[in-house]
Amino acid sequence: MTATEPPLAVEPAGAIEPALAAFPPLADPPPHEGGWAVAEPWLRSGFKALNRWFMVPVHRAGLGAWLSTPIGGYMLLLRVRGRKSGVMRETPLSYLVAEGSAWVMAGFGPRTEWYRNLLADPHVEAWMPGGRHAGVATEELDPAVRARILPVLARATGAPAFLTGLNPWTASDETILAAVAWVPLVRFRPDDGPLEPGPDDPGGQAWIWRQALALGATWLAWRVVRRTLGRLLG
Repeated sequence: MTATEPPLAVEPAGAIEPALAAFPPLADPPPHEGGWAVAEPWLRSGFKALNRWFMVPVHRAGLGAWLSTPIGGYMLLLRVRGRKSGVMRETPLSYLVAEGSAWVMAGFGPRTEWYRNLLADPHVEAWMPGGRHAGVATEELDPAVRARILPVLARATGAPAFLTGLNPWTASDETILAAVAWVPLVRFRPDDGPLEPGPDDPGGQAWIWRQALALGATWLAWRVVRRTLGRLLG
């Protein structure tokens, strides 16, 4: 899809507001002070550069599954139309497949750009290891759903979850929920039916053979390089 394509149909705002109004709002974001106030702009800039020059090209090439591990997390590419430009914006995000949907968090809170864009136009695309899906993304405010999904999603995020100030593998569900009480949770429902977790999704085992193959190929390439250099320099 390109900037010249016609915009996707926009669901009237009133169609989703009643459901959201039934639940209490999220907690206020933590104050920006001290080290976090200094670090956040750098983190935003770093993530933008990493996504633009590495993560997005890898996902466009269909290689996103090769980056997925329980340690580094599992990523999808969320494509959302810009609320001002009308151009499709692409953002790699950690995700979870559960209850027939894909779930993501807006890690920088209500100011997260892709989150603000989908509030204006919830019709998005999710490029996942198992396929590409069009669908609708909406914020989930139901406390019971957040309590079920957020701890599992935080653990599926892997090491990046340390940015929330906790260890996702040792923290209790209650600790995780308190740490992300201000973070929007977004549910993606594909148009082509409920999602089922695949081997490359969180909880799958495909990462084992993928990483073993990648390590083996790297080792063989290194041996070839060493042998070639030895011949040239010997």
